Amino acid sequence: MQGFERFGAYLLVLARMCLALLASRLMHHILYASPGPTRALSRRLRCSKHLQPFFCSLFDLLRAAGAMCFLIGATGPGVTKTGEALIGSTSDDPYLFRTFVHAALPSGDCLGHVGTELVYATDRSDLEPPFQVEPGEVGRGVNSAGLAFAIALAVERPKARTGVPEGRHEPVRFCDVSRRMMNECHTVDDALNLLQHIPAITPAFSVMLADAEGHLAQVEVGAYGTAVHERYSKENPGVAIAVNCYQSKELNGFNLPEAELHATQNNNGCRSSRGWDLVQEQMKQGKLLDVSTFRDILSDHEHRDRDPAENPLLKWWGYSICNHGTRKQDAYEADAAPWGTVSAEVLEPAKKLLHYNYGWACGEGAEFQDQLFQSHSWSHFASFRSPSAGEHTGRGGGRPVACTTVKGELLAEASQFLCTAF
Repeated sequence: MQGFERFGAYLLVLARMCLALLASRLMHHILYASPGPTRALSRRLRCSKHLQPFFCSLFDLLRAAGAMCFLIGATGPGVTKTGEALIGSTSDDPYLFRTFVHAALPSGDCLGHVGTELVYATDRSDLEPPFQVEPGEVGRGVNSAGLAFAIALAVERPKARTGVPEGRHEPVRFCDVSRRMMNECHTVDDALNLLQHIPAITPAFSVMLADAEGHLAQVEVGAYGTAVHERYSKENPGVAIAVNCYQSKELNGFNLPEAELHATQNNNGCRSSRGWDLVQEQMKQGKLLDVSTFRDILSDHEHRDRDPAENPLLKWWGYSICNHGTRKQDAYEADAAPWGTVSAEVLEPAKKLLHYNYGWACGEGAEFQDQLFQSHSWSHFASFRSPSAGEHTGRGGGRPVACTTVKGELLAEASQFLCTAF
């Protein structure tokens, strides 16, 4: 009898392994191979109460796919020019998904902030968005207390869920966490305390945090828990770089295989190593990091000549930090969209500033017609300051104030937050 029980337990483990592998393979197909024809299938799978436990993280990932990014953070004397903390980022998305700048005024106990929001840049009813984002959700931002953050999706393995244990809760949506960070947290320690008290967060991200006191942290959050990968300060200067995978010893075993940093065919490894090379080049030349040198890093084109079709992490997404992904087509196909950098940002928490560049930081125009809106790319940063209590008129709370459009146009409402000539 014990032998039969052991055999039954073995079969159960084998079945779970097969289902996990199936979930991984199907996720890769839905996300990267043929997104259009699989949308109806994805909706049916999500509605199935029998399959949902095995595919829940798949669709969490699908909703957050717009966070394919490169992040860099730096702080401390001998590293940054002022000794203060900085965060730089590229926002990589299908070109029909665009970032714009918004400002949220302080209201009651909520801090104000300035940040970027992502939206589908079309009103065509026949084009279904490839993923969903929450209205008002911040992807990069700095608040009126001087806490700044930016995120890069961590492409983790799906985690099967067979129910929520007693006393535990469903994973918390990151959009709710980011809202709390911007509304409530003053320092990196505040944000880490918030993140570390949440057992599971969905979707998974690498989060770069910095504050006005010069603290910097790279923390990873997701279905498998939270891990602080790097921490630096004015007393302990340093640089951190994040791409679309886990790097911490606690979580790096939970990456999807295609996302591993050492996997040579994806773009995680080459973008990360290029970022470190550029930092070293700056240091060898005696140049400390500042907004200008961060812009140079975010404009880099090394590996641009590699074929985006060969990227197993996301087909038609390029390999350079300033990402020019393309199918080299004369038309944009929403069901097989190329991905690239739709904006670049530098956050300067000591000054409560968001430096924003629409489109490619290099300032180039579109090379192919499938690189929608990229001919509107700016050739400079525009600097927006986070609103503080009593500094601005207008509505507080509720929907943030849009400062730019998805086509890179500056709105009149931006004037009260804009700190540089446009």
